[in-house]
Amino acid sequence: MRGQVNPVEVLTVRDRINVEGPEWKRAIYKRLRAVVEGFIGMVRNHLPYGRLTWQGLENDNVHVSLTLCVIYAVAIAAIRIGRPDLRQSTVYFA
Repeated sequence: MRGQVNPVEVLTVRDRINVEGPEWKRAIYKRLRAVVEGFIGMVRNHLPYGRLTWQGLENDNVHVSLTLCVIYAVAIAAIRIGRPDLRQSTVYFA
């Protein structure tokens, strides 16, 4: 796969960080990646994963799944009402 040449218009991720492809696709990828990494950092800070036990794993899994559902619902609702700037604002929709 390392010797494979990809088409110019295709976005290719190499080594989990390096991205090859059109400039506008790389900008979108980096912006979305920054949002996701910020969210993952926030979840790690708020949830004590260091004290996780097997019994608590199911409960934590439910809470993380519900949190992701709310985040997706807020993003979809913000885009549907024509306000994509509110895609990360759960307070606006509360």
